[in-house]
Amino acid sequence: MRARTILASTSVFALTASSLYLSHSGWEFPTPPRMSPAGEGVDDGLIVRRRSVDYEAIVKSALAEKASLLTLTLAQDIVRDQHLEKSIAYTPLPTSRARVRVTYHVEYPIGLNLAPGNFAVSGGPEKLVVTLRRPQLIAQPSVRLKSYQVLDSGYLVDEKTALLKLQQRLQPEAVENANKLLMRRDVLPRSEAVLRRFLEPILKQQAGYDPTPRLEFRYC
Repeated sequence: MRARTILASTSVFALTASSLYLSHSGWEFPTPPRMSPAGEGVDDGLIVRRRSVDYEAIVKSALAEKASLLTLTLAQDIVRDQHLEKSIAYTPLPTSRARVRVTYHVEYPIGLNLAPGNFAVSGGPEKLVVTLRRPQLIAQPSVRLKSYQVLDSGYLVDEKTALLKLQQRLQPEAVENANKLLMRRDVLPRSEAVLRRFLEPILKQQAGYDPTPRLEFRYC
């Protein structure tokens, strides 16, 4: 009986020693699978896939579907002193002169042309580069007489009629001024803000819980 007890104890000890040997020398805790650039990794026969989103194609598709102009309006007030003259032909009466201070409100509709061939998209999950043309004037500026003040009155001058004529003359000048206005430092950031507000919700919807790529804009 005692021999059997000794033999059983020896077997248990041997089994325990064998288990310890296996745990220390023949087994390693699992390590996270290594991911390949394509988003797939293999660890002891286990294939792990991560979600892959083609952000470049998403942006191209979104802009192609837009296929129009993302617009905003720039506005400015122009204040000038205008000299108005009126005379009666074939009379000895002197020319009547007046001087008024006028304020015109001018609005410039500008936009980004997103028609096919006017933009390109490159990059990946970290950053997307959108190359496009600079904002441009997409319609005639709107010129509106905001206020006026008569500084020197003329006895033959109809100020209101004369001011309307002056406003008509200011229209082509506003078109010429648009090119200078488009070079202002705040134009590109404002245009890019419009484009970001359009693209970022689309990217977030496709990304799900993943971080969305950073958008960068370049101009050709």
